[in-house]
Amino acid sequence: MSKTQSTHESERLVAANDAAALNDAAALQAIDAKLDRMARVVDDLDRRMQTLDDLMEDVIPTAHGAMGILQRRMAELEEAGIIAFANEAVQVGKTVATSFSPEDVQLLGANVVGILETVRSLTQKEVLHVADRAAGALSKPAEIKPAGTLRLIKELRDPEVRRGMTMLLGVLREMGENGDGSAAAEIE
Repeated sequence: MSKTQSTHESERLVAANDAAALNDAAALQAIDAKLDRMARVVDDLDRRMQTLDDLMEDVIPTAHGAMGILQRRMAELEEAGIIAFANEAVQVGKTVATSFSPEDVQLLGANVVGILETVRSLTQKEVLHVADRAAGALSKPAEIKPAGTLRLIKELRDPEVRRGMTMLLGVLREMGENGDGSAAAEIE
């Protein structure tokens, strides 16, 4: 090999080494950039984890307290029988829902005001008192003995019996009238 060739070969090797060094430097810069991005991501994750830890320190005691209150309230409701009552009410609701057709519910909706007015009338103190006394009398059929004509006449002298008969006659009169106050059609 000649000296010129050797010089060219040396220059070529130096150039190749310089190119390899430049490639290595570029690769190192790319790796360094990736490491910087990864470090930022890790720092961001660390901040988020710290925020989450702080939040958990606040939330866990609050949630624990709320669960204790809820547990006490549920125990009170259970002890008072309200939960059992609610379960039975749900069963009643299911029974009602399966016992009526959609048409029945539509009729109920159309007549709900009249029904509520009747319920309001029935729940007046005086009406409830009369209904309670009537129910009490009807619940003791063994104590009621058939009455003959003389006993009936004698009973009509009693002011309470007369008041009851007057009430009963008033109820019968109301049942015999139409809603407009005129007499209902005669029954044959």
